[in-house]
Amino acid sequence: MLLKNAALLTVFSLIIKLLGVYLRLFLSARIGSEGMGLYQLIMSVYMLFATFATAGFTVAVSRLVAEKSERHPSDAARVFKLSLYVSGFISILATVLMFSFSDTIAVTFLDDARTSRPLQILALSMPFMALSSCMKGYFIAKRQVIKTATASFLEQLVKIAVMAVFLNFYMAHTNDIGTLCNGIVAGITLGEIFSYIYLGILYLFSPGRVKKRDLAPKSEKGSMLKSLLGVTLPISATVYVTSTLHTVENLMIPKVFEQYSGNRSDALSQFGMIRGMVIPILFFPFAFLNSLVAILIPEISRLNVKADKTERNTKISKIMSLSFVFSTAVGGIFYFFAGEIGETFYRDQNTFQAIRILAIVTPFMYIETITDGLLKGIGEQVYTLKISIYNSILRLLIIFFAIPSTGSTGYLWLLVASNTFAFALCVLRMKKVTDFYFNFTKNALFPFIFCIAGGIVGRIALNALTINTDWIASSVGTLIFLAVFGILYFFSSFKINRRILKGYI
Repeated sequence: MLLKNAALLTVFSLIIKLLGVYLRLFLSARIGSEGMGLYQLIMSVYMLFATFATAGFTVAVSRLVAEKSERHPSDAARVFKLSLYVSGFISILATVLMFSFSDTIAVTFLDDARTSRPLQILALSMPFMALSSCMKGYFIAKRQVIKTATASFLEQLVKIAVMAVFLNFYMAHTNDIGTLCNGIVAGITLGEIFSYIYLGILYLFSPGRVKKRDLAPKSEKGSMLKSLLGVTLPISATVYVTSTLHTVENLMIPKVFEQYSGNRSDALSQFGMIRGMVIPILFFPFAFLNSLVAILIPEISRLNVKADKTERNTKISKIMSLSFVFSTAVGGIFYFFAGEIGETFYRDQNTFQAIRILAIVTPFMYIETITDGLLKGIGEQVYTLKISIYNSILRLLIIFFAIPSTGSTGYLWLLVASNTFAFALCVLRMKKVTDFYFNFTKNALFPFIFCIAGGIVGRIALNALTINTDWIASSVGTLIFLAVFGILYFFSSFKINRRILKGYI
């Protein structure tokens, strides 16, 4: 059942990621890199309020429902019902605040009045997003991941369809990026509304759904609320603090880029290229790992309540080993074929340098994200909050003092340093609290060496073949790289496992 759910979620995650890539290609072609920069500014504020509205409820609900389903199944239903009330209240408050202060935010913080109307449109999506996050957490805990996967898939389709209608029909005769952003955010809002309706219908017809007789008596509701907030508040604090710091960072970047270049348009273009184009491409392969971890976190939460932590530590060891090998290979592909990949997705946008530099730290970004989720799954929310705060403050200080004199190149190297820092702290903490087993030679050193071998062979092959079409060149190079990497890793693993087996015999 677990493998089936992981496979289903992986397939849907890949499809959704592909749709997301298509959407970004469509948007970048329609509004350009400057438009993508303005869009990213709008989304930075939106994500700040969205994290306030959702408040980490997906993780909290999935964890609590998973834990309580093991002990008292009726309590799981009660906690879920209570989460809907709490998240609904918080999200309505977020909607009112975002809508009311959109003009002030646009002029004072974003330095662009064109962002006011898009913020107002996005504010309407908050309640639907918050309630959907609770239902997604419930379905994940109940191992009904097909429902959350199809909801995300259909939501993406609705977003793309609505954006296409607005940008290609109603706004076909304008190139004003402020107006075009209105059409883009309308698609996001309608997508969230559709996802809520779809998940709500699925829940109404779901076996074991909350019924009136399942509601907790008044004497028990206080303890239920305390249990919910006990998990939600630490996660929410992490999300609120990190989201606020990330939003401040995203607001600062265009300003310091403008100090470096002296041009607002160029600054937005550089910001849009890095945050809106390159980083999403780098995280596209993460769909393979993310779906697996989303399935395993509730399982690890179930195992975490047991006195014997052996099985929990074994699962964490397997996840960490897989993550190291997979992310190292992905980083190698982006590093050696940065030019072909960049031109395949964003022609003439000069993404080569950004992809090549960030490819160095892609493995650390993947592993840090996964480790952060695993730590939260075993109750280490407070520590992950500390890591996020330390890392964000460090980044803000460097952005303020160093980036005005180094520009986008300096910011790229800052991302390398800060993600390496967060990766090291997360992995060290995971090792301390779980003592997971990790074979450094097999899962880190050898994959790194095999990356270099695969990259060199791939580059030699492309130079010999002289392929002029970028997407064909990137595909051929990737396939050669994976073939070399896979063969070398298979034989090295075989030898290591045989040596270990001999030791036991």
